[in-house]
Amino acid sequence: MTPSHPVSARHRLRRLAAVPALLAALLAVALAAPAAALESMATAATVPAATGDASTMTFSVAPAGAGVVTAGQPLAVAVSARNATGSTIPAAAVRLSASVRPLTTRADVRDWLAASTADPARTELAVGTGEIPSIVPLGVGSANLTIDAATIAGLAPGVYPLRADYGADASAMTAVSVLVVSGDAGTGALGLVVPITAPPIADGLLSAAQLGDLTSSGGSLRTQLDAVVGTPAILAVDPAVVAAIRVLGISAPASATQWLADLMALPNERFALQFGDADLAAQLASGLATPLTVSTLAPYLTASDFTGLTPSPAPTPTTAADADQAAAATPTPTPSTAPGGSVLPTLAQLTDIGPRVGTVLWPASGSVDAGTVSTLGALTVDDASPITLVDSASVASASGQATPAWASADGAPVLVYDVDASRALTTAATSDVAITRAEALAEASAFAALAVAADPTAPVLVVLDRPADVSTVGDRAAVVQGTHLAGRTASSLSALTSGSPATVSIVGEAADTGTATRAADLSGLLAGEEELTSFATILTDPAVITAPERASILQLLGNGWLSQPTQAAAALSAHRTQTQQTLDAVAVVPPSDITLAATSAPLTFSVRNDLPWPVSLELIATPNDPRLIVQNTTPVEAGPSQSTRVQVPVQARVGSGESSLALQLRSTSSVEIGGTVPVHVTVRAEWESVGVAVMAALIAALIVVGIVRTVRKLRRRAASTPADEPGEGAPSNHTPSNDAPGDTSPKEEGTHA
Repeated sequence: MTPSHPVSARHRLRRLAAVPALLAALLAVALAAPAAALESMATAATVPAATGDASTMTFSVAPAGAGVVTAGQPLAVAVSARNATGSTIPAAAVRLSASVRPLTTRADVRDWLAASTADPARTELAVGTGEIPSIVPLGVGSANLTIDAATIAGLAPGVYPLRADYGADASAMTAVSVLVVSGDAGTGALGLVVPITAPPIADGLLSAAQLGDLTSSGGSLRTQLDAVVGTPAILAVDPAVVAAIRVLGISAPASATQWLADLMALPNERFALQFGDADLAAQLASGLATPLTVSTLAPYLTASDFTGLTPSPAPTPTTAADADQAAAATPTPTPSTAPGGSVLPTLAQLTDIGPRVGTVLWPASGSVDAGTVSTLGALTVDDASPITLVDSASVASASGQATPAWASADGAPVLVYDVDASRALTTAATSDVAITRAEALAEASAFAALAVAADPTAPVLVVLDRPADVSTVGDRAAVVQGTHLAGRTASSLSALTSGSPATVSIVGEAADTGTATRAADLSGLLAGEEELTSFATILTDPAVITAPERASILQLLGNGWLSQPTQAAAALSAHRTQTQQTLDAVAVVPPSDITLAATSAPLTFSVRNDLPWPVSLELIATPNDPRLIVQNTTPVEAGPSQSTRVQVPVQARVGSGESSLALQLRSTSSVEIGGTVPVHVTVRAEWESVGVAVMAALIAALIVVGIVRTVRKLRRRAASTPADEPGEGAPSNHTPSNDAPGDTSPKEEGTHA
């Protein structure tokens, strides 16, 4: 370790001692600027503005009680201003004015309510004053004013303009609404149609999680159902909603099961919308002769979810036509029995909405033309022509007068709903802001009053026009007001359709609402469905693909998408991608180049199946020239979510050459599955003879080498042990000699010296 120098240490201590002072100085500088800024902001916030700026403020006025004046009673009026500025708006006076001259036509009412600057000359009668207190930045100020009963006591029945002026001088703001002085309610019937539909989806049915959210407290479906309880509203029920609950059996969320029970217990009249509330006009515009339907929902059923359950009885006919149709139905669908003894419900049981009042078809507002109504009216359902709901903007009366609810267009029965009053009720149903809701209800009262005044004996029909989302308070308020418009009480559908229908003509232009675009989208969806139907022939039960596809198409056509064009386009794109992924789920895995080194051998290929079901296929192998003899058709049984190896026998007619095969999958009904996969094959059949010769030569060489090694080994052994030496332990035949050493002369045998 190197010792620190004393001088260096003192310098470091001095620097460290200076750090706190430096930090204090920097902190003082840093705090000075924010403090100045805060002081400046506080000064700006507390400087009162003389008047509000119309570009950053909104002002509204709405009478209470849906704008209806009760004889001898004062009328409360609410005013509200929203401050979107950064300044406090001081308190300012509010002046109310009306007129003794009523708005006599629908055009007058529309123009008055839509005017950006109301004409002071239209409201010459001062009816009340008040004051809105000061409003803090981004705050809301409101006040409740009262119109004295004596001030408006002399007004005759009719619809009158209401004007509120807030502030003074050039920056004064104006808001408008209407007052309705009730007249004779007349003898005609009143009807309100309320849709029971889910938000738009792209899948065939709502999931359990979605149902749990929608049917729980505050959910859209629960809100819609609670809004009609205790009212005579006519319900338009999407059968896809009830089917989504029933297919889950005992797995359905408790809130969904309770919701369904509550729906079925309601005494309200009802009719079924098309599955998924699909756009009828778009279907006919695409060239279909009849609207699409679902043929089965069996793939959504799980047998274990119905164990121990008793299926609901088939829907009971509620009209004579229904009874005749039920008696003539051949064959009658019966529940299927699943393994384990559980009985699965039929399509009719799954989509049952309760006692129906007949067949009513409801195209989206503004989507119909004369051809749409004529085609729908020509259909026969339950031995009768269905009734088509049409908005009043698409209809012209032959007499030139106001169009009554019950009418006939070129022989097709139609129910015409007041589009202006319906639009206002729908706005009220979707609004969580009290004053906005009150404005809309007053507007609905005004248009209903004009309809009754035009013909006190004619029926009036209004609808909640498929709101994208509903407010818990707003939906109930809209339904209650809709069933008591113009001093009438809503009645049944049969009351609306009693008597002789008026003669009307359809003047709507469907293309103006995007129907042509949706029709083109549907044509693309149907083309994809046709491909999937052919593709599904590889399955034991093609319905596992085709049934959800049809249900999804109808959901994608749902009228709920009309208010969400961007989301609708994204859902269509995602569905096309999903369709292509399904079509690509079964295919031949492209192999690498193959060398065939024999005159005959099986070639191995792989078939990929990404579907969750087993498939039955045929692999068709086609050579590009006659030098290869290939087994043309090979059956393939591919398991779910796996790859299956397939062997195809091949013979070569030449010793060497280049060739190729074309591989194509087909269903057992000869439907092509996927594209053709080429395979390059190099034939080297002469290598088989060469290989045999080489192997024979190698074997012969090994034999010769073995013989040579054996012989050499034996010779080495012989060399190590000579043949003229006695073996170990053998007796010797050598006789020792007495001759002197070195005497080598021979001796005669038997001779002695």
